[in-house]
Amino acid sequence: MCGRFTLTVDLPYVVDYFRLQSIPDHFSPSFNIAPSQSVLTAVEQNDERRAGYMKWGLVPFWVKQPKKWKPLINARSESLTDKSSFKHLVEKKRCIIFADSFYEWKVENGIKTPYRIMKADGKPFAFAALWDRNRESDTELITCVILTTNANEKVRKIHERMPVMLDNEEAWETWLNTKEYPYLKAKELLKPFPIEEQKLYVVSSLVNSPKNNTKECILPV
Repeated sequence: MCGRFTLTVDLPYVVDYFRLQSIPDHFSPSFNIAPSQSVLTAVEQNDERRAGYMKWGLVPFWVKQPKKWKPLINARSESLTDKSSFKHLVEKKRCIIFADSFYEWKVENGIKTPYRIMKADGKPFAFAALWDRNRESDTELITCVILTTNANEKVRKIHERMPVMLDNEEAWETWLNTKEYPYLKAKELLKPFPIEEQKLYVVSSLVNSPKNNTKECILPV
């Protein structure tokens, strides 16, 4: 699964690296992004890759009482078309969420040890995600969910699941361009990240609380 992640680079870098044509007015790096927070995402609209903020934790359009709904932060990629919360999104409402690492906790003898997991080269990537719009409350909700897959052999030592990491232009275009790439093609991307291109290390227990959002969260222990 994915319950916490980071995006520590500045906005100009994100814009250039992901080839964005539209960006939000405000942005600040974050070392400990948590569910229910606004996360920087992108969709493809009118042949442009447009970035903006969505709330992390999906609230489907059909939910009549959003305040009583438990937001969905992760979705198993293997069963998307079987679930009422996701099956209507896979063809038209695909998005990516920008990140440069995620955290996972290894549990041994009742003790939880946090790890930071990232690309071996340290560069950003994008989570494959879905989004939806709910208009049932006074305030319109635009929310998203991160897709997960089976963990690769390296991450499996910590947790059995991991988020789907997309790390190149072809993958971003295939996932975002719903006009050119139907879900039948795009779902080929929903697989574990190669172990030889990934690294991980133990970090401080500071990341256990989303109140802590400083550079100390990502430093190796």
